Amino acid sequence: MDDQPTIFVGIDVSKDRLDVHLRPLNEAFHVPRDAKGLEALTRRFGNLPI
Repeated sequence: MDDQPTIFVGIDVSKDRLDVHLRPLNEAFHVPRDAKGLEALTRRFGNLPI
């Protein structure tokens, strides 16, 4: 059985950026709403159990 907690991701979408919130990690950050921003999200979420 996997003992890692489940991480929930909330993403607020606006015209120019994505505001990202991770729970229960209590992390928040934003990235541009473009190809580079989506690449950054992919890298950041790479090993998370989401």
